[in-house]
Amino acid sequence: MSDLNAQLREWIWGVANQRVHGTTHEQMMVRWDVEQFSLQSLAGQPPYPYVDGELRKVARDAYVDWQGSRYSVPWQDAGQEVWVREMMEEVEIRTGRERIAMHGKAPRKHSVLTFPPHHQGIPLGVRKAEGKILIHLRQSAPEVEKRSLAAYERVANGGGR
Repeated sequence: MSDLNAQLREWIWGVANQRVHGTTHEQMMVRWDVEQFSLQSLAGQPPYPYVDGELRKVARDAYVDWQGSRYSVPWQDAGQEVWVREMMEEVEIRTGRERIAMHGKAPRKHSVLTFPPHHQGIPLGVRKAEGKILIHLRQSAPEVEKRSLAAYERVANGGGR
């Protein structure tokens, strides 16, 4: 492994850092020589808090899939895209800045975690054998501007205005 690291360091300094960067238009080694003295020490600074999250779509039954299990969200968010992330032993689900659900992490894969208030007041739909009710999503087509094509036909046929 130490040999591989040595080869990698040699390649970085001998090849990669000799290239001209597309944004700065400078060789990386030259840029490093100038900027290294401007860098500030991170000693004593807390580590950057990184939390892995993914964009997911809420299914019609108002559940989100996350790492092999399903977590309920308010039924009004069915069909929407949400951010799901795991923090410690909890799964947080957000729409933008708003947290819409928080669950303890599923004890095993294929678990279904339901917070009953998420599904209260679901409009009548088709009841499935498992006791779930699918929410009927109503999405209308976007409004499109309507205009005559006559002006385009005149231009296409060589006519002016």
